[in-house]
Amino acid sequence: MVIDTHNWVEIIFFILLIVGFIFSLAAPSAVLSYLIILFAGMMGGRLIYERKKSMVFPYILILMGFLIGYLIGSRYGNWLITVILFILGSILSYYLHEQGWIKGISNWP
Repeated sequence: MVIDTHNWVEIIFFILLIVGFIFSLAAPSAVLSYLIILFAGMMGGRLIYERKKSMVFPYILILMGFLIGYLIGSRYGNWLITVILFILGSILSYYLHEQGWIKGISNWP
């Protein structure tokens, strides 16, 4: 099977859609579901921070794939709260990275 390198975003979008679906099914309560999506949003914020100088939009689409998959499989909690927590986690993580409170491995001395 030959994978075309021009549609890598769509392939990763679909893979993360499935991963988000599986993660949401694994959450046994609304509180745990909210914590998972908050931390996923924080990882997304770090990804956007690392890619802020080049090609941000494909990564936003990939993160949306995870969020959509998570929302499809979510059994507990409100979808609006889930989306808000994902966005707030992303913004918080981006801000903390921007201010230097959180450093990635590449930024260590």
